Amino acid sequence: MSTPRATTPDPGSPTIVINDASGWPKVPPGFSYPQHYGFALEIPSVGRVMVRPIRSQDAPLFNDLFNSLTPQSIYLRFFSILRELPPQMLQRLTQVDYDQEIVLVALQEASDQEIMLGDARIIQISDISAEFSVVVRDELHGKGIGACLLQHCLAIARQRGFKSICGFVLPENKQMLRLGKRLGFDIKHVDGGREFELTKRFNGA
Repeated sequence: MSTPRATTPDPGSPTIVINDASGWPKVPPGFSYPQHYGFALEIPSVGRVMVRPIRSQDAPLFNDLFNSLTPQSIYLRFFSILRELPPQMLQRLTQVDYDQEIVLVALQEASDQEIMLGDARIIQISDISAEFSVVVRDELHGKGIGACLLQHCLAIARQRGFKSICGFVLPENKQMLRLGKRLGFDIKHVDGGREFELTKRFNGA
């Protein structure tokens, strides 16, 4: 399974901070959709936002989110230049195996329709480690949406027993580097490459 290798900047402080997910029930093996991870919150200057795991029916909403991004944000997220999402990639991003992945999206009602504001995901790469990515609409950077989604994904990952979460960030993505530092990620330059590797180790790892 391919994994995401970049994040888009969204360094604002989240409205809700969760240190652990001990209050959430564990997802039993084979459970297809962890509905209990959904919640609503108010974000200053954004309004009421619904956070929930992504569903396959969200493909049009995710495609709209992609189309809202600048070429630079697309490159920072996907490490490549894409004019549109290939159907196979869109399917892979929205049809999630929740035994292997954690994907939360932020949604908002606008003019009687839902808009996807952002997406954060953690994809398992071993029994104890996983890789993360974040993307948020360009006009909403700095509002705390990405930070909130990522913190909740990290909390779920920790509750599931992961020991470390990593991600790769290009040097021009300075806002994400600052966010990673604030969230307790170790940051190091990748030998022989341009990008930085961000690693979050949970206590006891």
